[in-house]
Amino acid sequence: MSFLYHFKRKGMVGNTIYPLNVLKDIYPEVYQNQVSKYKGREHLLEKRIPLLDCLWNDVIHLSPINPQLILDIYHRDGLVPEIRKDEVFEVFKVPIEKIKEDETVCFQSYNFDPQNFDPTLNKFWEFKLETYKELEEVPEEQIEVWHKDKANGRVLFWYSHIMHILTKTTLDISDCEVISCK
Repeated sequence: MSFLYHFKRKGMVGNTIYPLNVLKDIYPEVYQNQVSKYKGREHLLEKRIPLLDCLWNDVIHLSPINPQLILDIYHRDGLVPEIRKDEVFEVFKVPIEKIKEDETVCFQSYNFDPQNFDPTLNKFWEFKLETYKELEEVPEEQIEVWHKDKANGRVLFWYSHIMHILTKTTLDISDCEVISCK
């Protein structure tokens, strides 16, 4: 069975993951907390997603790679900031069967520099359940980007060069396993 991954927000209540724009209406305080992650990158919130004809914040962002694989690289290569060395992240392990193909796309960014963002370097394609494969290792290109970003004093983005899965659907996670990554 293949899975997708989504970070569990600290203090999360309920059994549903909502897109950011839905949170704005039903849980405004949670929305304010979550939208703060886009400080300095607010332009992304107005970005339209081809194939789904919606905004960036109308979708849930999922990862095709277990975050523990990323953290293993961060620790191995000294990329974890000292203040976060012992932090534990809870992550929902979402079976792909929960995803609706017609409301989901794959997204790959080839330019994740917030100061020089070039949307023409992005690629979107249809998500297909029968061809989806969970990533089993961190792509070398991503590791190189992290090292380059650290050397240049930039914030490291976990998934800057790793495919994302974007879905317009809300996700019932009541029966999803929660894993701890550290």
